[in-house]
Amino acid sequence: MSNHVKILALPIFRRYWLYHAWHDPQAATVARAAKDWRKGVNLEEKMQLLSEKLQLWGWEKLVKQWRSMELAKERTIKSYMYRLAQAVLAREEPEETFLKSVPQHLASLQIIHPSSIPEKEVRRRLRLLTKQRRRKHSIRMISWAATAAPLTLLLLTPIPALPAYYCLYRAFSHRQALAGCRSLTDAFSHNDAQQLQDLRKGLLEMQTLGHKFDPLGWPTKMLQTEPKYLDLLESVSPESAVTAKAQIVYEKKKLEDMVLPKLVASPKLDDIVKPKTRLTSPLEDGDVMKVGSLFAINDLLEHVAKARKRVVGAMFPRHVSK
Repeated sequence: MSNHVKILALPIFRRYWLYHAWHDPQAATVARAAKDWRKGVNLEEKMQLLSEKLQLWGWEKLVKQWRSMELAKERTIKSYMYRLAQAVLAREEPEETFLKSVPQHLASLQIIHPSSIPEKEVRRRLRLLTKQRRRKHSIRMISWAATAAPLTLLLLTPIPALPAYYCLYRAFSHRQALAGCRSLTDAFSHNDAQQLQDLRKGLLEMQTLGHKFDPLGWPTKMLQTEPKYLDLLESVSPESAVTAKAQIVYEKKKLEDMVLPKLVASPKLDDIVKPKTRLTSPLEDGDVMKVGSLFAINDLLEHVAKARKRVVGAMFPRHVSK
């Protein structure tokens, strides 16, 4: 699995949006060719590269098994397993499916949205989503893990252990979604820190030119690196902070290792989706197929159908009165 992620922000109906994450195949090819655990500088780096290689190997095996079940003949064990897996995945919330697709360690993050929607609104919606889902997935992960603990005894008996497997899968699924929440939260925090640092540099230049700020105003507080701004500033540059703690943070998390979200406004996506029309009419399958073809997303229609069913219903009308 590549850590170069793209996110598509897609208005479905009224205030409900679908977020779909996928991985850049070209970046994935480069990453696979470049990472060899034997070329690690030290033992720690070799272990990290080996772990990434094992995860990639497991992911490729999983994709291969899934495709074999998908193409299996009817009335075979694999076909029944595929139907069962489809039934389990159909019960997942679209937000959970999206967050599970975001890896724990990002290499790059690109967010594509309709050009008529301001970047500020897209960022605000994603921040709110991660804030709400983080607590929910934490609670559900613990709940499913606690439920699975006594059911694991079924693995030692001849009784079918499907309930235990299901509980373990749900706990792991919420763990993955929680990791996706943390990755997005970190990316937006880095973006805030970068903006604060740029703002502080501008204030310092103004102060050097002789401009005097109000002693009680926020520019003076930022120049003095109050605790309110210090936590963000120190995560970007040690020069922005005045404590020894900032230097330690900077050594552990260098600027070049931080991932900043890049928002891309797409006029073509805006022409297809028509966000203003989505206030009264749900997104239709024909438009979804056009979007999928535009960004080479094969399974987009399936995700949109599940999200649309959640917000409108299975038999949705073409036009809904306000």
